[in-house]
Amino acid sequence: MNRNQETTLITRTPRLHFADFPTFRICFGFRVSDFGFPARLAALLLLLAPVRAADILGYTEPYRIITVSAAEAGVIAEMLVAEGAVVKKGQILAKLDTATLQAELEIAKAEARLQATRKQRLDELATASRASPDEVEKARTDLSIKEAHVRKFEAMIETRLMRSAVDGVVTLIKRDPSEAVSAADSHVLTVVQIDNLTANLFLPPAKACQLKAGGQATLLLDDREKVSATIEFISPVTDAASGTVRVKFTIENAGHTHRSGARCTLAE
Repeated sequence: MNRNQETTLITRTPRLHFADFPTFRICFGFRVSDFGFPARLAALLLLLAPVRAADILGYTEPYRIITVSAAEAGVIAEMLVAEGAVVKKGQILAKLDTATLQAELEIAKAEARLQATRKQRLDELATASRASPDEVEKARTDLSIKEAHVRKFEAMIETRLMRSAVDGVVTLIKRDPSEAVSAADSHVLTVVQIDNLTANLFLPPAKACQLKAGGQATLLLDDREKVSATIEFISPVTDAASGTVRVKFTIENAGHTHRSGARCTLAE
């Protein structure tokens, strides 16, 4: 090829107008036209390159993983569930020893009942003008204090009950009855919520920009089962190391038909 042919070829090479590709400005935060021709060509090829499902791999996970811990140091008195148990939100899973607090609660309740009786009698005497207003007010204040003591011990006992924060399944029990827990090592058991599953896929920015939070997508589980998923979150940040964007999907799993840990890809 002579110099004239080279000149003609270069002259006839079409100019690439990257203003027609706003996706790059949105996803990357810069204008491709700010760069030279080689960079423009590489960016165009990246934009037009097909994204294969095999390149977008993740795994399903429980929607929530709850580490159930003891709020106070103590000794496990009862473990009320076993691994694999299906539990409801608010259900008591384990208890610390509360024998001393239960005794204190009974005393506080008895004192409150006694003070309530005394106040009632003073109210009756006051009606007959046989008790002063100061005596009645003191009886009312003493009753409030006794009732506060009851609530105090009830709250202390409640903090020693470990309840499930979600409807879920017990997957791990770390303590048996008679074992102690401390502030430094308070983990007692783990509950996972699997009526929904999540999957985090790391997509090329151009692909992520085609999705919308709250929208629907189709995922492929274990390369064989297509499921509908809700796009819960699209990261506003592109990871500098991998050049990908994290997108979080939610899969409905009310019947527990899908297993956590399944291979997950974006369906073609």
